[in-house]
Amino acid sequence: MAEQKPNNNQQLYYAGIAAIIIVVLIALWMLLAKDDKPEPAINLLPPAIIEPVPPVSEAEPEQGTSEPDVAEPTSEPLTEPEITEPVAEPEPMLPTLDESDTEVKQRLLALNWRSGLAGLFVTEEMLRNFVVQTDNVAQGQLAAGHPLLRPLEQKFALGEESAMQLDESSFARYQPYIQLIESVPAEQVQALFNRYEPLLQQAYAELGYPDELFKNKLIAAIDVLLATPEVSYPLTLERPSVVYVFADPAIEQLPAAQKQMLRLGPDNQQRFKAVLQRYKQLLQ
Repeated sequence: MAEQKPNNNQQLYYAGIAAIIIVVLIALWMLLAKDDKPEPAINLLPPAIIEPVPPVSEAEPEQGTSEPDVAEPTSEPLTEPEITEPVAEPEPMLPTLDESDTEVKQRLLALNWRSGLAGLFVTEEMLRNFVVQTDNVAQGQLAAGHPLLRPLEQKFALGEESAMQLDESSFARYQPYIQLIESVPAEQVQALFNRYEPLLQQAYAELGYPDELFKNKLIAAIDVLLATPEVSYPLTLERPSVVYVFADPAIEQLPAAQKQMLRLGPDNQQRFKAVLQRYKQLLQ
């Protein structure tokens, strides 16, 4: 039997269907592709759940033959979003040594010092005074005119001329300083040291040590204070002239920095040594 050619009406019919399908596909593509980022306010159905349209066939499938399996739409495997670590902001540039007091003061006083005691810090020429005192303590001396802390409000005095001994009232004068030093972990203060170490090194070079490392001098100063000998209290004093001195010649001959440690009293001295030991561990 000869194949019957479709008439003009059939051709127009099939052309119309094809045109409609093309228009629908173009509209669908424009709807889904007009914006790479879907608007959050509209809950569009994902393309994966759109049922595929079966192809139009002129003839029905023969009995006994199974229709071809339609592959189930598969969604792309879920991938966990990449987690990026927050980028830390870079540290601001160091000020010059001459203009460092403002920033050093701000960062130092921002630490959680014991309430009411941060005012004991002297906030002028802070880095230079620290370097000068460190250099002197490493030699066993104390430098006048380069204070790190404000002087004691309560002056030293003995109750009776016959009782020439250091007593608890004298040791109590140093309590605020010990409480101040103990109130902030050494790790926080070390962070300040690390930031300003180049400026400390510059100040150390100004003292005549251009080729030496300031950190080593700081450790040497700590060692001098830690080497303060253990003595038996009370300590007897005498006053051969204007100032009081230790009656025991062996104690009086100690370096000035170690004699100051003895004036703290036994309890304050041990607490201060514990803090110094922690700083030494961090510096090393």
